Amino acid sequence: MELTRVVVAVERGDLGEAVGRHELVIRRDGLRRLPAEYRGAYLVDAARAYLLAGDLAGAGRMLVAADGVAPAEVRARPSTRTLLGELARGRPAPPGVARLATLVGITR
Repeated sequence: MELTRVVVAVERGDLGEAVGRHELVIRRDGLRRLPAEYRGAYLVDAARAYLLAGDLAGAGRMLVAADGVAPAEVRARPSTRTLLGELARGRPAPPGVARLATLVGITR
């Protein structure tokens, strides 16, 4: 499945491939058919790819989207909270990230 290829590309450090594949995935309807927790986890992986590629705004969009789909994937996982904290400390923080960080209890 294409989602798996995005995650594998992130793990390999091939961020260009990860972001490119992610952009293909979101154009298709298959992502919407997955259970919410899988979509949320996938969007968190996509956020990590964007962050590692230096696209803070893209990473912020993905985390805010993940929170909208499956809040527990963002609010309860320590690794995702760390990612959110990194984004919240960015100057300026991507739209929606500061609000989400405050909601989750992460301070700048």
